Parts: sequence; structure tokens; C-alpha cells
Amino acid sequence: MAHTFTVPDNYGYVVLVALGLAPVLAFAQGIVVGICRKPARVTYPNPYATPQEAKENQASYKFNCAQRAHGNYMENMPQTIASMLFAGLEYPVATAALGAGWIFFRIVYAYGYIAGQQAQGKGRLYGSGFWLMQAGIWGLCVNMGLKML
Repeated sequence: MAHTFTVPDNYGYVVLVALGLAPVLAFAQGIVVGICRKPARVTYPNPYATPQEAKENQASYKFNCAQRAHGNYMENMPQTIASMLFAGLEYPVATAALGAGWIFFRIVYAYGYIAGQQAQGKGRLYGSGFWLMQAGIWGLCVNMGLKML
């Protein structure tokens, strides 16, 4: 039996952000990790340089920062994509805008973490606005859930 599924106008923006930009950023961050791995001399399957290596070798510290920025992104990406796809069914433009803001701040977060070279990776804090975007997307989901009751 065939079923139809209707999405609102402008839902394509949500799809472009959630299923286009978000995976591309994950891929790009993975490439950065790979590029940073060789100068850090961290061989597979080791995910990080040791604390001592990172203290003695700036390349190892940078690799750890790149790896952690990528890991943090991968931890947050699935639920954010799912939330965007759901919230976008009712609020496609707002969701796409919040999603694009989330991507922007994730780029700033990763850049600050990797290139900032600040102690304890504090350069990442410049991009912490992604939490506000993510909270906005969650808020749209909660609002949709309440409307469905």
C-alpha cells in the first residue's frame, strides 16, 4: 500500500542544512584530524596523543584539539539533525536558520579549538553559541510536541 507524506514549503532548506551541510562539516573535520595526525606522530589505532606528548609537542596538542572538536561534533550531530528534521515539519524557515547558525558556530568552535592553541582548548569557547542554536531547535521540537497533545 502506498502512503504519501506532505512536507511544508521551504522544507528543502531544512534538508540542505541537516542532511547536506552537517555531514559535510563532519567529513571536513575528519580530514583536519587526519592532516594533524601525521605531524603529531600518533599512530592508529590510538585516538589521542598522551598528555605528556601533548605537553612536549605542539603538533600533538593540536591533534588532540582537532580530535576532540571532531568528537564533540559527532556527539551532538545525530540528535541535532533529528531535531531539525522534526522541528522543520512545522517551522521550516526558523529551523533552517537555527541549523545554519548551529553549523556556523560549530565551525567557529572547531577553528578556535584547533587554531586557537589556547591552554585547555579554551579557544573553542568562541563558538559556544552553537548551544543557543541547538536549544532553539529543541525548543521548536518541544513546542511541536505540546501542540500534538
